[in-house]
Amino acid sequence: PGGGGKATPPSKMKKSIMDKNSDEYRQRRERNNLAVKKSRMRSKQKAQDTQQRVNELKEENERLEAKIKLLSKELSVLKDLFLEHAHNLADNVQPPASGGGPGDLCNNNNNNNSGNNSSQ
Repeated sequence: PGGGGKATPPSKMKKSIMDKNSDEYRQRRERNNLAVKKSRMRSKQKAQDTQQRVNELKEENERLEAKIKLLSKELSVLKDLFLEHAHNLADNVQPPASGGGPGDLCNNNNNNNSGNNSSQ
C-alpha cells in the first residue's frame, strides 16, 4: 500500500526546513542551551548537597560511635561496682542459725506481723 516508508513527523520536517541562520533557529538554540545549562547546574547542586549530607552523617556517626564506646565503658564500670557491692553484702550477711528469724533477708514472711495487715 503506497509509499513503503514511514512518514516524517512534523517536528523533523521543521528542523530540516528551518534555516540554521534564521532568528527563530538561533532563539530556539539559545533557549535550549540555557535549559541544558540550568539542568546541569541543578544536577551539580543536587550532587553537592548529597555529598554534604553524606559528610554530615559520617561525622554524626563518628560522634555516636564515640558515645557508644564511652557509655559501654561506663556500663562496665557500674556493673563491676554493683557486683563488688553485692559480693560485699553477701560476705557481711550471716545466715541465721535457727533459719527464718526476723533478720532473714531472704524470708519476707517473717518481716510482716505474721500476715496481719489490718488497718484501723
